Amino acid sequence: MEQVTPLPWQQTLWAQLVAWRERLPHALLLHGPRGVGKRQLLKAFAQLLLCETAVDDSPCGRCAGCHLWLADNHPDLRWLTPAAQMPERDDAASADAAGDESGELRSASASKTSREIVIDQVRKTGEFLSLTAHRGGRQVVLLIPAEALNGPAANALLKVLEEPPAGSVFLVISDELDAVLPTIRSRCILLSAPVPTAAQALAWLQSRGVDHAATRLAEAGGAPVGIGDESALDDRATLDSATRDVLFTLLGRGPALTGAEVASAVPKDIAVAPAIRLLQRWGWDLLAERLAGRVRYYPQYQRQFATVARALEPKRVVEWAAALAQMQAVSDHPLNGRLVIEGALLSYIDALRTAGTNPPMTAVR
Repeated sequence: MEQVTPLPWQQTLWAQLVAWRERLPHALLLHGPRGVGKRQLLKAFAQLLLCETAVDDSPCGRCAGCHLWLADNHPDLRWLTPAAQMPERDDAASADAAGDESGELRSASASKTSREIVIDQVRKTGEFLSLTAHRGGRQVVLLIPAEALNGPAANALLKVLEEPPAGSVFLVISDELDAVLPTIRSRCILLSAPVPTAAQALAWLQSRGVDHAATRLAEAGGAPVGIGDESALDDRATLDSATRDVLFTLLGRGPALTGAEVASAVPKDIAVAPAIRLLQRWGWDLLAERLAGRVRYYPQYQRQFATVARALEPKRVVEWAAALAQMQAVSDHPLNGRLVIEGALLSYIDALRTAGTNPPMTAVR
């Protein structure tokens, strides 16, 4: 695991966390939009808490605790996260270094594809916290994201949070605070994640050498973290530039788009989830252009939006967006990606037709 540092726009909150270090609440819940660096901030704080000779507000990088952190083998750190998002590591080495059941937890998780945090994971975390800290300091649990807890897991976690073992701390992240069980929220100190200004985000991306930073930042809705770091994403999370160009060309045709064009242009192996996200952003930009005269995600296509939005009925685009949300909800299941995206584009054509000329739209599944 790499050594991480707070991002430029997180300095005020970082100073607050550092000031709390000696008398830390047992659970902190950092919430805010995706892509603003919540994970980076709490990972940096976790390393600071596990450092054995921290200097001021930074881990030393030299003590045994820091070496174990960098090797991703710290015995007093646990991840509580869906199996599908579990950080990769050498399970055998983990078990040997930790001297407990952590290797069992990780290797069992690796064979699953669950996108929920399940009760067995919470129980194992409780067992971990029931033991004395191996290094004599704190025991840290990184819970990411809190909304991934299923019902039984959330109820089991409540028991741990009600009577937290001495020296334990939960560092919790949520991208959707309203989706977190109220009883979980009430047992945590809530912290709002800082959101960078457009200038801060752009400067940070440019310092990292990201190409077309302004365009990519707009597409990400102003959330810079993850842009230019495609290696951290699995293959299903990205679209190649050729596929993106195909989709933008088809969408830009607006009501002139035909079913034949869709059938001939959509790639056979298109990734469903990122393609739907692109369509969703296009739909919201269409609405923004129609209702407010501006776009958010794809300003480079302002001219196409202005042309297409002139005659559209906002209600019909909202219905199309709702159908896309239904498709996105099942995008992780085995699907014929090409048929799904073709159906979404055909529904787009229907949504742009003049009222009364087409049948009611149904979601494509």
